[in-house]
Amino acid sequence: MIDLVKKTKVRRLNISTNKRLIFISDIHGDLESLKEALKKINFSDEDYLFIIGDIYEKGDFMMNIATIRYVMELTKTHKNVFPMAGNCDEVLRFILPDEAKYKFLYYANVKKHSIINDMAHEMNYKLSMDMDVRDFVSKIYKQYQDLYQFMDSLDDVIFINDSIVLVHGGIDDIDNIPDESLKLLKYDRFYELSKPQEKIMIVGHYPTRNYRSDIACCNPIFDFNKKIISIDGGNHIVKGGQINVVTLESIDSMKFSYTYIDHYPKYIMKTNVDYEKPIQEVNITFGDNEVEIIDKDLDFIYIKHCSTNTCMWVHNSSIYKDDKTNKMYCYDGCNQFISVKAGDTISVIKKALPYSLIKRNGSIGLIETRYIENDF
Repeated sequence: MIDLVKKTKVRRLNISTNKRLIFISDIHGDLESLKEALKKINFSDEDYLFIIGDIYEKGDFMMNIATIRYVMELTKTHKNVFPMAGNCDEVLRFILPDEAKYKFLYYANVKKHSIINDMAHEMNYKLSMDMDVRDFVSKIYKQYQDLYQFMDSLDDVIFINDSIVLVHGGIDDIDNIPDESLKLLKYDRFYELSKPQEKIMIVGHYPTRNYRSDIACCNPIFDFNKKIISIDGGNHIVKGGQINVVTLESIDSMKFSYTYIDHYPKYIMKTNVDYEKPIQEVNITFGDNEVEIIDKDLDFIYIKHCSTNTCMWVHNSSIYKDDKTNKMYCYDGCNQFISVKAGDTISVIKKALPYSLIKRNGSIGLIETRYIENDF
């Protein structure tokens, strides 16, 4: 069996300064979106592709294991593909020790969107809360040795030409990299908490939408003052999540650009829709999400965000009550209505009445459903 504590693996690359570099993170078992993303940017064997962790976990049924296998194959068919470890890629390592038995049972029987379920299905193994965890673990170690060896070989940190640093979560001090990999794979709110970096550091792990208190947007954050690029689009994590693809034209140019892919249905607008921009834009994120209910209209609830006193419409599925505090909270919400033009392609995240939650160019907000009812 593999070691339960993984030592940090660091790779230092010196590559041609005129090659295109592509950075993707937090795929979370969304194989179809990954394939679509690579097709959209015309990925070729001349490019360098870096997958900065969280290749699997949280994906649809059988997609976690399929995504790993696809990435494994990419490393064989393309010479310059560098998959890296993320905290979710380490899920098997950290929930299999004896003391983590109940965490394992939670992943297997409650969480569901886990690679554990994919493996059990392939082996025709029945999962239950009273299953023999040791027996199951011994079987998957035996059957999936190639997968374990591949995941165990992944780098935790990559230095590119001593000018760019890649890591899933983040590193406070690149001259003092932690010996244990999990400390730098699971670094919540790194962009917000860290000091400016010596070199450009590209990270995933924490959805960029959760950094923004004003607008609901999943696009990458480029902060060249702090020398941090945060690229986790929140795919399968946040409402309206996406896979961001950041491209560096070349190290010579240091010109970055990005595109994204999401799995939501698409709709081409038939008419112009113009909304006034709110005086104060507010994006509700976890940790600052206490609300008061003011009114209701069909599928939507009109709330006041307590900390900003901003009112907005949110879908009723976003509201919940904490029995301990007896207060109301919102999973996510924003007070933006999205203006669009005829011919624009939008992602429809949630179609409801009288509004629908949509995304345009990575920004999330509402539109009156009457504008997208025809042909959708």
